[in-house]
Order: sequence, then C-alpha cells, then structure tokens
Amino acid sequence: MSGHDWSDDDTDYAAAVGRTWIVVVISLLGVVLVVGAAIAVGLGLFGLSGMLSLISD
Repeated sequence: MSGHDWSDDDTDYAAAVGRTWIVVVISLLGVVLVVGAAIAVGLGLFGLSGMLSLISD
C-alpha cells in the first residue's frame, strides 16, 4: 500500500480510479489487438480449414 490517505481528498481518489480504468481499457484493447493479429496471421498462413484443424487437435 502507498499509505495515501484517500479520506482527505476525493479528487485524488477519483483521479486514481479514472487512471485505473484507462489502464484496464488500454490493456484489454491490446489483448484484443494481439489476438486478432494472431488469428489474421494464422488464417493467412494456414487458411480456415488449417486453423480449424489446429484448434480441434
């Protein structure tokens, strides 16, 4: 814990919560982007039937 006393100033707390949500959203978008790129590369290299066979094995 940082030892910050959140009870003194609600503005600091609200700003920290806002930054936390921004980090969460950016992280999720990054994950979606990486997974989408991996699927696109996989489809490009193996085609749909090849990707389905990789998943089903």
